[in-house]
Order: sequence, then C-alpha cells, then structure tokens
Amino acid sequence: MVEVVLGDCSAPDADAVFRFLGDHFDSDRGEAVPHRPEGPRPPAWTGHFDVARSPADVTGVVLAGTVTAELQGCPVAVRRLCETLDAAFALEKVGSVSGDQEVEVQIRLSNP
Repeated sequence: MVEVVLGDCSAPDADAVFRFLGDHFDSDRGEAVPHRPEGPRPPAWTGHFDVARSPADVTGVVLAGTVTAELQGCPVAVRRLCETLDAAFALEKVGSVSGDQEVEVQIRLSNP
C-alpha cells in the first residue's frame, strides 16, 4: 500500500493522476473527484493505492501543468508506483527520506 499526496497543481490535474492510478491499482478513492477548497491554504489531495502487482500496459496522460506528489510506503511498493508513473508522465525525483521499514519520495510529474 502506498499513500499518495498530490499538491502544487490544479484540481483537474490531480484528478487526472488519481484516475490514472485508479485505472491500474486498487484504491480507497472510489469515484472521489478532487476539488479546490476555499481558503488561503494550498490544497492537497490524498489516496491510498494497493500496488501488489505491476500493471501490464500503461498509456500516457496529458496534464495542464506540473503535479507534485509525495509517495510513502514500503520501498518495493513505492518503486513500483514510481515506475508506473514514469511510464505515463515525465517524472522528476525531487527528494527522498528512508526510514526503518518505509520510504517517502517526493516527485514532480509533467507531460512526457
């Protein structure tokens, strides 16, 4: 299971990333669609994805801008999710922190 937190992006771009992930992995998001909340705080959207298996075929997705994502989970699961995202988007690794049993990776997604 990988926790995915999306931010620094539009609600439609967050929706595009979550729909892409939901097409390839089981998720707790269901049909939830990101929306931009009112107020001064920047929005962040969260979902959990079961990446027990790698998807067979992955196609690209068009974004209007860039999307920043924080991925947290066991190293194998986070790597599998990164590989899947990298097949559909241009993926730039921004940073990472490793713990005892988990890893947190920050990435930036854009159009390939």
